[in-house]
Amino acid sequence: MNVMYSSENYYVVEFPGLAGIELVDKTTGRGGFLEGAVEVKFRAHMANLASEVPEPSTESVDEFLAHYDALLMNPVSLH
Repeated sequence: MNVMYSSENYYVVEFPGLAGIELVDKTTGRGGFLEGAVEVKFRAHMANLASEVPEPSTESVDEFLAHYDALLMNPVSLH
């Protein structure tokens, strides 16, 4: 498990070997697992965002991640 991004609002984790990314909205307590074409597109957009400026602002990354909120259907629970 590799943390790709963490802010006050979102948490993004990749799982090597599973070809997937987990995206969690910390404010709503919902998450989702992105795989397949959605995961590939997500990675490409994240790489593009990171290459536009030396270090993108938290606000710009969170704004991008908000576009995926409709896919976050699973409630997050802690053990």
